[in-house]
Parts: sequence; C-alpha cells; structure tokens
Amino acid sequence: MKRFRVPVIVGTVWGVICLFSFIFLLGEDPPSSAVWLSGYDKTNFLIEALGADYIGPFILPYLPYFVGLDLSTWTLGLIFYAFGYGSWPGQALGIVLSAHPVLAWVVAILFMLLGGVVCIGVPYLVSGLVRIISKSEQELDWGSALVGTITLVMALQAFAQLTAPRGNALAMVLYFVGIPALFTGILLPLKHKKLDYNFWVGIIGIFFGLTLLSGTLEKVLGLTPLLWSVYSIWFIIYAVRGLLQARTYRTTAPSQYSLLMALNFLLLVLGLLGVIIPYFTLNSLPLVVAIALIIESLITWLE
Repeated sequence: MKRFRVPVIVGTVWGVICLFSFIFLLGEDPPSSAVWLSGYDKTNFLIEALGADYIGPFILPYLPYFVGLDLSTWTLGLIFYAFGYGSWPGQALGIVLSAHPVLAWVVAILFMLLGGVVCIGVPYLVSGLVRIISKSEQELDWGSALVGTITLVMALQAFAQLTAPRGNALAMVLYFVGIPALFTGILLPLKHKKLDYNFWVGIIGIFFGLTLLSGTLEKVLGLTPLLWSVYSIWFIIYAVRGLLQARTYRTTAPSQYSLLMALNFLLLVLGLLGVIIPYFTLNSLPLVVAIALIIESLITWLE
C-alpha cells in the first residue's frame, strides 16, 4: 500500500480544495446541486465540462467535482435507477438526493474526494504502464507525473472543444499551451537542479506561460497569423531540450532513449507545423496543438 500513499493523499487534498472552492467561492452547496441534477439530461459530466466554453482554463481545479459526479451517477445513481427513479441514473440520483439533503452532503463529499483520488491515480497507473513498456528502471517522479497530467488534461480539453457544438478551441489555444508551459517551466529547475539547458528552458517556460496567459501577445501582435504561430514555439523549445536530455538514457536505458527520441522528434515536427499552418488554415491549429500536448505529456511522464 505504500506505493499508493502519495496518489491517495494528493488526490484527497485536491478533492478537498475542489469541494471548498464550490461551497465558499461559487456558493454551490450539495443539496441545490442535487435539485439541479434531477433535471439534467446529459450522460457524461466530465466530457460535457471539457467541451463547455464557460469552464475554460478553470477545468483543472474543478476536475474532481466532475469526475465525482460521473462516479456517483454510474454507481449510486444506477442503483436508484434500477428501483424505478427517474429516466436515467443521473436523474435518479438527483431525485433521491434532493429529498435527503444530509445524504446529498455525504455523497458530495465522499465522491468529490474519490474524484480527486481517481484524477491522480489514473495518470499514476498510466505513467507506470508507459515506464513498463519503455523498460525504464527509474522510479516515478511525482513532479513529472503531475505536470504530465495537467498537460494531458489540456490536450483532452482541446479535443473536446474541437468536437463540442459551441466549441471555442481556437480562442482557448493560449490556455492550452500557456498552462502546461508555465507548470513545466516551474518543474524543470526544481527537478534537475543544475544551471544547464533544463534550467534555461524552465525560465523560458515560465516567461512564455505568463506571457500567453496575460494576453500580452494579443495586444502586441493582434489577431494575425504571427500571433498564432508563436504558440507552437514552445513545442519546438521543449522538443529540442528533450532531444538533448534523451541522450542521458542512451547507455542506462536504451528502450527509454529510443522512445524519448522518437517522441521528441515528433513533437519538433508538430511544433514546426504549428508555426507554419496558421498562414494557410488557421482552424487546423487547435488539432495540431492537441496532438502536440499529448506527446508532451508522454515525454514529461517518461522523464
């Protein structure tokens, strides 16, 4: 059980933060959520949240909430539905909880905490599987695991925005790229602790992420192809750094070296494509960014 201690602790803390943010910041209490749920007709809250334009860059702090909703819907809700409540499990859960406010509080707290654990635990298992496939003998680095997870969530949100009826993927590219760049920039100097290329790329990542998130580039460059091209520069920088870093695994972990070289080369190609493509077809940029973010998350997990 020791190996699962960190994901359980981190996931629980994440769930607690999410719960209190809903209660105190948004004024959203579990009983009123139950009433809202009883009239909701969607079947997957996480996918709906990823594709919703009103969530935007705030999907990360509220991820345990939506995962918890899905978990409670397809466990407790399914049981209540089997007893004839509502027209689908989510509505059945809402009907029962709205009639029992105390139970609504208990379910909201337990499943939001469980949602936090799942949000950490699933990437933990996936990253472990990736390391097994690459035959890596290194222990999982939790900083890399968390930043890789954040990057992956941004990639999934980008894909969801592409397919959502009111998706706003192009306008949110700055968040999709800026948030991972900022967190990766913080991670690199802390992880490598040397004044080398990792340190300087980390500084660039922090500056790049803050610049994108502040909207400074839009004010300076305007909505021009040059603006959209700048977003993909981060992938080029990170890929070049990754190619240099992969050399350290050449003799100690040949399989990991080969996989990292292939992923970083692919990321470099996507970065170059992302720089060029806005001058021809701007609507394809979010798809390139989404694929690049998935590759970046894999690289971060592997390192």
